Amino acid sequence: MKIASMLAWAGVSCLVWTAPAVAAGPPPGSYLLSCTGAAVQGDALSASCQTLSGSFQQTTLEQLGTCQNEVMKGGDIANLNGNLVCVPNLPNATGEAYPQSETTVNGWVYSGNQAALIRHAWSIWAGLTQYTGKVNGTPVRAFETWTTPSNMIYRIQSGLGTDVVKGRVLLQKSQLLRPGSRFKLEMPHQFRNLQPMLKSASAIPDGDTKIFVTVAYNPAAAEHAIRNKLFLQSTLNRYLKEGYTQIPVFPTSAITIKPVYKVIQKNETDGNVKDGIYTMPGWPGTPSPAKTFPEPDWGACVYVDVNQSGPSTGNAIDKGCAGRTASTTFHVSDFIHHVITAQEAPAIASQTKMKVSAGDIAILVGMHVTTRETTRWAWQTFWWSANPNQPYLPSDSTIAAARPQQDMDAESGHYAMALSYQMVAPAQPINGGQSVGHSVIAYNPHLEAGFSPSTFQARGSITQPDGKVITNEYGVQTNCMSCHGQAQYQSTPGHYKDPDNREKPYAADFYFGLNDPSFQGKLQLDFAWSILGNLVLDDDGGQGMVKSKKAMHK
Repeated sequence: MKIASMLAWAGVSCLVWTAPAVAAGPPPGSYLLSCTGAAVQGDALSASCQTLSGSFQQTTLEQLGTCQNEVMKGGDIANLNGNLVCVPNLPNATGEAYPQSETTVNGWVYSGNQAALIRHAWSIWAGLTQYTGKVNGTPVRAFETWTTPSNMIYRIQSGLGTDVVKGRVLLQKSQLLRPGSRFKLEMPHQFRNLQPMLKSASAIPDGDTKIFVTVAYNPAAAEHAIRNKLFLQSTLNRYLKEGYTQIPVFPTSAITIKPVYKVIQKNETDGNVKDGIYTMPGWPGTPSPAKTFPEPDWGACVYVDVNQSGPSTGNAIDKGCAGRTASTTFHVSDFIHHVITAQEAPAIASQTKMKVSAGDIAILVGMHVTTRETTRWAWQTFWWSANPNQPYLPSDSTIAAARPQQDMDAESGHYAMALSYQMVAPAQPINGGQSVGHSVIAYNPHLEAGFSPSTFQARGSITQPDGKVITNEYGVQTNCMSCHGQAQYQSTPGHYKDPDNREKPYAADFYFGLNDPSFQGKLQLDFAWSILGNLVLDDDGGQGMVKSKKAMHK
C-alpha cells in the first residue's frame, strides 16, 4: 500500500496535496519470461503472453492485489498457455495453518497424535485441489498451476544467460521459450524396467493398466530449486567438491507432488473406450501375504461412462470383473480430470505413445504429496477410491472419516489417503535411533504396488516388539519417507547416463538415520528423487550427454 494511502486511512488530514495517480509497474513473477507489454491498471495486470503453439494472446489477471498478497507469502504470477494465473503456495481451504512448525508436527509424531496428523494431511489435500484461476476459460486447481522440472530448468538457464554448456546444446531454445504445459505426462521411470513383468502377468483382464505421471513444485520449492540451480549436475558436483554432504535444504513452505493420470481416449475409434464405457482396474486393497501386485493382477474393475455428467451413484469395484452394474459405474466428474485441448494433444500423444486428440480426458488416479515442514519432510499419498468412505488398505475408514468434506468438492472428495510422517512406530529420532517397533506402511497402489524385491537396492530390517525380525521387500511394504530418504547423488562420470535408472537406491520400509554410513562420499538430495530424475548432465566428463538431452525432450 502506498504511503499516501496509509496516511489517508489513518485519518491524517494535514496533507493538502497528493501526487496524481500513476499506474504501478508490473509486479515480479515467472510470467515475465514469456509475456510482453505487462501493465497494471487499477487492480488488474494485463500482458501479451505466449501460448503452447508459440503465438501470443492478450490476457488479464483480475484481483491483482489479492494475488500480490499470495506472492508475498511465496506465491507466483505465471503464464499458463497464454493466460496470467495467480499461483499460491497453498490455498488455505480449511483454516489450518500451513506450514506448521517442525516443533508442532514433531509433537504430533512423537506423541502418537494420529488424529492431528490425519487432519493436517487432509488440509493439504483440500488446499492444493482448490480452484485458483482459469486457463482459456477453464478453471484450474492450485496443483495444476505449479511448476514442472522442464520449466524450472528453462528458468535456471535463462538466469545463466546461455543454452549451451561446453559447446553442446542441452535443450533447444525454440522449445524452451514456450511456456510449459501443465500436462507433461510420461511413464514413471521405475516402471520402464518393469514392463516384461507387467506384460507377462497372468490376471483377469481389468481394463486400462497404463499410468502416466508428472512432477511439480509449488512456488516456494520451485524458487529454491531455481535459485540454487539444483537441476544442473555442475551444481551438485561443486557442492561435493566444496565438502557439502547435502544440498541446500528446501524452505519449510515447499511442496512437491507427483500426480498420476490415466488417459481416456474418448474420441478415438480404436481407443480404450468401448460403447461409451472406459474400464480400468479397481484397487482391492493390500494383498496378504505381501506380494508383487501390479494393476494387471488386481482382478477388479471400475467402469466409467464417459457420456454422463455430474456425480454418479457408483460406490464399489467389480471384483472378478464379472460385469458392469450401477454400483460399479462412475462418471468422469467423479474424478479430478482435465479435458485435453487441441494444443496439448500432440505433446501428450508423443509423451504417452497413445493416440490422443482434443476432447480426450486425463483423469487423476493418484498423487504423492510431500511438504518440507520437518527435516524428513511430511508424506501423504492419495488415490481414487470407488468408495471413499470405506477405502481399502493402506487407507482405512478412520482416515476417510476425517476428510474435511465441507472444504472439498465432490471430485476431490473421491480420494483415499495414506500418510507416513515417520519410518517406524514408535517414531525414532532423525539420527541415532533403531529400526525397532512396527512398520509404517504408506504407498500408492498405482505407483508402488507393482514393485518386486528386485526394485529395492537399500535393505534393512525391523525388530518388532515381540523380538521377531522382519524385512519388508515388496512395494506394498513401502514408506515414502524411507524410500525418499535414500535420495543421493554421486559424481562418478557416466553414472547417470541412463535416465531411466537414476533414482537408486530405492528402499522399502525400515529405519535409518540421516547420518547413515551409506551416505559417505555422497550428496544427499533433501529427499528429492525428482532432482536426480530430471538432472541436466552438464558436467559428466563427456558421458551420457546425448541420452540426457533426449530425456529432457520428453
